[in-house]
Amino acid sequence: MQITEQAKQQLEDMLKQYRVPGIRVAFAGMGCCSPRIGLSLDEAQDDDVIDVVNGIRVAIENRVVPQTMDVILDYQATATESGFV
Repeated sequence: MQITEQAKQQLEDMLKQYRVPGIRVAFAGMGCCSPRIGLSLDEAQDDDVIDVVNGIRVAIENRVVPQTMDVILDYQATATESGFV
């Protein structure tokens, strides 16, 4: 997993605002071809893999670790909307 500088800046602000130590990537149901993954401001669970990515503490649910290997978390803003992609 990679976290871009834009995403890092947004995450740092959110982590500070909500007083949580990091983000958690977890199973969010099945898609058509593979598991869907979700992102939350949450504590790590017992079986999570914990890493620091671009200065952000990331807990990844063990069963979705393979699906996150090539994930790049970015933050994009337009005139009408903004969010993580």
